[in-house]
Amino acid sequence: MSTEVNRERVRQHKERLLSRYDAVNQCDVDEVVSDELFDYLRAVVADGYVGSGYVWVVRTPVQAVELSDSMGPTDQADAERVLLILHRGNTTWTVPGGGVESGESFDAAAVREVREETAIECDIQDCFRIEHWRTEADSYDERLHSLRAYFDGHYADGSISIQPSELNGAAWVETRPRAVDESLERRVDEWFDG
Repeated sequence: MSTEVNRERVRQHKERLLSRYDAVNQCDVDEVVSDELFDYLRAVVADGYVGSGYVWVVRTPVQAVELSDSMGPTDQADAERVLLILHRGNTTWTVPGGGVESGESFDAAAVREVREETAIECDIQDCFRIEHWRTEADSYDERLHSLRAYFDGHYADGSISIQPSELNGAAWVETRPRAVDESLERRVDEWFDG
């Protein structure tokens, strides 16, 4: 029987999110990682890590900057778009977000991370997905627990300026990207094909 590390803290955060947001898609993710990665994750959890928050930020055409005078009469006005990022070393697009800091809520962490990674300000509207991650390694008799919360958000202010130490790029996307993070496939299907 594995020792359950961080399970109670994760349960408390999950309950708070579910009491605040309705109709949240929930799933459990079980993974087995290398001993080296487990050592790293174990240290992060011991340091207080409980999970990460991410935001699907939508910008309406009205919120887009007006076209400049140099744009021709055939140039079209903007469309509704979503903010996606490309992490360094990755080929799949995802949404901005990151780790919850001590004393911070998942939604506050998500908003802060969007700002830090892309310089975009956003407002949280809802939570559409919660993933409960359970991580193990062959050489350990422990299982680490963490959460990933995905929020719907609306653009509030700012222009994209990426954090180059973490990202290769960010963009306001109108059409379906070729490759997206597995956790977002359902949302991408609904948004771009629905």
